[in-house]
Amino acid sequence: MSVIEGSRGATALVGLPGLVVGAQQEIDGELWLFAESTAELMGCSGCGTRAVGHGRNTIQVRDLAVSGRPTVLCVAKRRWRCLEPDCEVNTWTEKVPGIAPRAVLTERARRRIAEMVNQDGDSIAAAAAEFGVGWHTANQAVAEFTDPHVDDPGRLVGVEAIGVDEKRFLNATPTSRTVYTTQIVDLDRHQVLDVLKGRSRDVVGDWLSERGTGWCANIRLGTLDPSAGYRRALEDHLPGATLVVDHWHVVRLANRAIDQVRRRVQNQTLGHRGHKDDPLYRIRRALLTGYERLTDTRFEWMCSLLAVGDPDGEVAACFVAKELLREVFSATDEAHARRRMIAFYVFCADTDIGELTRLAHTISRWSELIFTYHRSGRASNARTENAHMLIEKTRRQAHGFRNLDNYRRRIIGRHGIKWHTHPVRRIRGRQPRFIA
Repeated sequence: MSVIEGSRGATALVGLPGLVVGAQQEIDGELWLFAESTAELMGCSGCGTRAVGHGRNTIQVRDLAVSGRPTVLCVAKRRWRCLEPDCEVNTWTEKVPGIAPRAVLTERARRRIAEMVNQDGDSIAAAAAEFGVGWHTANQAVAEFTDPHVDDPGRLVGVEAIGVDEKRFLNATPTSRTVYTTQIVDLDRHQVLDVLKGRSRDVVGDWLSERGTGWCANIRLGTLDPSAGYRRALEDHLPGATLVVDHWHVVRLANRAIDQVRRRVQNQTLGHRGHKDDPLYRIRRALLTGYERLTDTRFEWMCSLLAVGDPDGEVAACFVAKELLREVFSATDEAHARRRMIAFYVFCADTDIGELTRLAHTISRWSELIFTYHRSGRASNARTENAHMLIEKTRRQAHGFRNLDNYRRRIIGRHGIKWHTHPVRRIRGRQPRFIA
């Protein structure tokens, strides 16, 4: 443990105006910089009389790391006293630029914590541990530097295509229900626009109303899942937008019908739920796989087990209905898709299976939004789902959220704002010929 007196290099390294580093010391692997202000003349803010020194108060704040070593900045702040007896100001402590009163972090350290969370993707707990402060202190720093960007109306300027989808925020407990949120994503720039509590028509409708009619008139495309509430909200507030239902979720409805029929037939034929050696249970994944992705061997294996476990051919009929629905999306154009949709309706009606009848009724209610898939250049909610994947990674890294405000700030700060970073120029144009 050594002490270096009068370090000009340390003063230049700190770079805070009005401070000079008088000594530096390494304590337990941390760099401690002892500094004081250079002010020699100070006037009273109340009467303007020249003040005199009244001792010093030493504060300790965390600063940016120096050469990978945690740094503590010890500043001897001068106290001043007004000599005018009638002045109300009496004594005061000088302010140091870059260090807020009663703060434990310098302003640039607080900004660095926000950058670690928003740009580097670190959790608040990890950023707080690196600077040796508490979670709430780090979270307050993130909020101060992130909220102005989140609330900036300019962040939503120029949006022309949006995707709307729900996501589970809190799981159900014995005393509370599952809490859902609605994510609105910019499909062109692949950024999260907002995170709303709830998943109803009013939630999306109120958010669109707040944006104004001018902003809504600029939206040309909207993608959504088969949710009646989201559909009504988008139709009411986005009259000029082309709405497209996501094709993956439409096929998912057919897959759900396959599972329902498979379970029903399983109970009717064997009298119990599926076991690992039961024929229908063994092919449960193959039934949900696209026909073109099944090899000849696997398809024959699936058909052989259907012959054993599906005596009336109901499960096989559901598999065919699912493939007919998938062919609607693989059609060459809208007219071709409408002809294939008719074939799907006719097949569901001929089979006289209750699950397929309900599926056909559901598809008929969404048919026009299905056909717009071909008019919109095969638009989908894939980028919204991709945003959900990134959100889930952030959620897991933070070990979950319970506060919706912190959740919204974290998600938008990480996945909804394009931060301006300094570009890094490559110093080597190509890989070396030999790498040790």
